[in-house]
Amino acid sequence: MTERSASPSAPRRDYDVSSTDLVASTVVGLAVLVGGVGLASLALAVCTTVLAGFGLTMVNVALPGLAFGFALLDAAPRGASRLRQAAALAVATVVGLGALGLSWGVSGVAMRQLAPADYVGRYGQRTEVTVADADCRHGTIWTSGPRADFHCHGATWQAGGQLQRGRLTLLYQELEARAQSTTIEAYVLADNGYSVQRVGEVESWAYWAGRPLWLLLAGMPLLAAGVLARRRLVVRWIPATRR
Repeated sequence: MTERSASPSAPRRDYDVSSTDLVASTVVGLAVLVGGVGLASLALAVCTTVLAGFGLTMVNVALPGLAFGFALLDAAPRGASRLRQAAALAVATVVGLGALGLSWGVSGVAMRQLAPADYVGRYGQRTEVTVADADCRHGTIWTSGPRADFHCHGATWQAGGQLQRGRLTLLYQELEARAQSTTIEAYVLADNGYSVQRVGEVESWAYWAGRPLWLLLAGMPLLAAGVLARRRLVVRWIPATRR
């Protein structure tokens, strides 16, 4: 009678954990932890805006890490050649950079729209602005308190040794009829300005408003190219019997 071997069959090589998979799992785990802290901070920012910048920073660090880690997983099986491992790392890096450009670019565009005063207050130049000949009109009334914005079109200031004309946003308390012949201290950037009182204390999220638009424009095609390259790399490795 033929005896069957009791020893288990050898595990399949394609299911073995490779060094790249170990790196990818570690990166994904850390990114999930950092991203979770960031999301929690953003949720708590409803109560205090101090955590908003910290939370946004954590999320913008976690997203590229997640993209890199997931792109690297299963991209180079155990026993793969060094060329294959290098290709997997290169493709994962492209995916991570694409995700970085996308998330950072979106943050820059969003924060410039949501917090323009903080953006100008952080990256602008502090100077004296004249509103004597400007066309000042009522803007937004804030329901959280007795405060209103006025937009003065045609305000003038000195920037870079040249006379600049643009729009100044200020509080209604600063725009008294008898004070229109005086200057108002403000932060200016390009043709836009915000009075020092209107800016107040620059919030922590203002850093992300300075991320340029080209990050977003470069990140989208880079991410798409990386995802397609990874798919091609993985499909080439799959044995014909498993396709």
